[in-house]
Amino acid sequence: MNEYQSILNGIFVCGLPAVNRVIEKEQAQVVVDVRVEVDETEARQKVATKYVPLVDGKPNQAALLQEAIAHVVTAYQEGKKIVLH
Repeated sequence: MNEYQSILNGIFVCGLPAVNRVIEKEQAQVVVDVRVEVDETEARQKVATKYVPLVDGKPNQAALLQEAIAHVVTAYQEGKKIVLH
């Protein structure tokens, strides 16, 4: 089983352990990170990273989900490869 999945051509989804492999192997240029527990030492210098923290079980997160989707769509329309995690 792969550590990550391609959900569309150029859009990948994975957990934290696979992010750097996706960046290297697939030449991803944008990371959209929806985790709450972001560690600032994880900063990636070679790619743009967008943080949109979604909290499990918290109501009324539609605006944040729309923001994350908008980042993915914009990058995709610009021809960039994206990692969503």
